[in-house]
Amino acid sequence: MKDTSKIKVHKHQLGILKKLVISPELRFNQLLIEEIESEHMNYHLKRLIEHGLIIKNGHLYTLTDLGKDYTNLLDDDVKKVEKQPKTGVIIRAPRINTETGEIEDLFTKRLRQPYYGKVGRIGGKVQFGETLEEAARRELHEESGLIAEKMTLEQIYHKIRHREDGTCVQDVIFYIFLAENVSGDLIDTTEFQENFWGLRSEVEGHMDPYDDLEYSTTLKPRPLEFVEHVDIADGF
Repeated sequence: MKDTSKIKVHKHQLGILKKLVISPELRFNQLLIEEIESEHMNYHLKRLIEHGLIIKNGHLYTLTDLGKDYTNLLDDDVKKVEKQPKTGVIIRAPRINTETGEIEDLFTKRLRQPYYGKVGRIGGKVQFGETLEEAARRELHEESGLIAEKMTLEQIYHKIRHREDGTCVQDVIFYIFLAENVSGDLIDTTEFQENFWGLRSEVEGHMDPYDDLEYSTTLKPRPLEFVEHVDIADGF
């Protein structure tokens, strides 16, 4: 389905959508907006159809599935699209180093903005229609080339970051998974990141980690918890 957050519509088109939100289907004369002529109404209806937000069946207009999704993002006054938190996954993937017996973590160094140069864990966005576990498995494999025998949700983490002046620059709800018994050939470098196995001691003091990077030395899933953290953006 099309990303509705990127659709821009005219105020008169919002007025049309507002009427269709509270009615399953309406005729042309029921959608008329007082301050514009029929010719202009036809133009705005045509634009909404081109956007895929409404459909015309005979003499009746109705919202499409995309249109319903779009209007669900509108504020109560149907004046603008509300900006909402994004949804992402983060993967904690520990392993035992067969030579030293120590527990290592899979880290990644970001080579793109925002947070250029920061070191953290593999992660990414949840795609539309995708389960959280599917997203975690996909991101792990796409970003590192590895697969996990089992994925366990450990934490729901709401991360909010803003500038010194209070402007919010990041609002994401992350679902953090433990990837157990990972296998495969690690992709060391891509255009956007560098991946590596490392110890906490190798990261702390030697690299620039995310301010919220948690270190764990356990191979077992941790009890599921919810964490909400608001702070100043560091390196965004």
